[in-house]
Amino acid sequence: MKYMNKFFIVSVSVALLLSACGTNEDSAQSKSNDQTENVQKDMVSKSDQTSGAEKEETKKDADSSEASTKPSGNQLATSGTAEDEQSTSSQETKLTKSPEQDYSIQVMDGYKLTGEEPGKDALVLTLDDSQFMRIEMLSSETSMDDAAQSVKQTATAVNKNAAEKKNLEEDGIFKDSVWYEANSGDHTVNAVLVKGKKPMKLTIFTKNNKENLDKFMQMAKTIQ
Repeated sequence: MKYMNKFFIVSVSVALLLSACGTNEDSAQSKSNDQTENVQKDMVSKSDQTSGAEKEETKKDADSSEASTKPSGNQLATSGTAEDEQSTSSQETKLTKSPEQDYSIQVMDGYKLTGEEPGKDALVLTLDDSQFMRIEMLSSETSMDDAAQSVKQTATAVNKNAAEKKNLEEDGIFKDSVWYEANSGDHTVNAVLVKGKKPMKLTIFTKNNKENLDKFMQMAKTIQ
């Protein structure tokens, strides 16, 4: 009987021990699982943080790059000012009095006014003296019909097929003027009779382009 009691006690003790071990293992396993889950969550969280940081850093880099390549307000202002100064410089003129006749004219940089002969001046392109404008002031007693015939003869002497230009400007010194154009080789001659308060005869010799012709005409408009 005592033997059976001892055996029962031992069996219960073993059962309790095994039960305790199982509980500890389950608890350990549960803790292990919880730790694994927490680590995974931390990794995901850190990954999100890293991704967000990388995106923020990338945005900062992009903003910095854009700021470095985009000109500042001062740079834009400086560029605009430089262009304005260059444009103004290219149009600078100097009021010049005729050495032979009673008038003054605004002469652009790169041109010079010289006395050609009594009663005639030449406004010359300094880099190429084959391009110039002869200026001949006419007296108030000059017949405009005779003067018109004179400019036609000047043009036809260069080219018998000289063409009369029509549809001239509505206002300004070239209004109602008589204008002939003649081509000869690589040069063009424009013979113009300007009527009005200061009648004059202009004979313009240029290369076959309008660049210098336009400038000669602009300067002619300043004659006073």
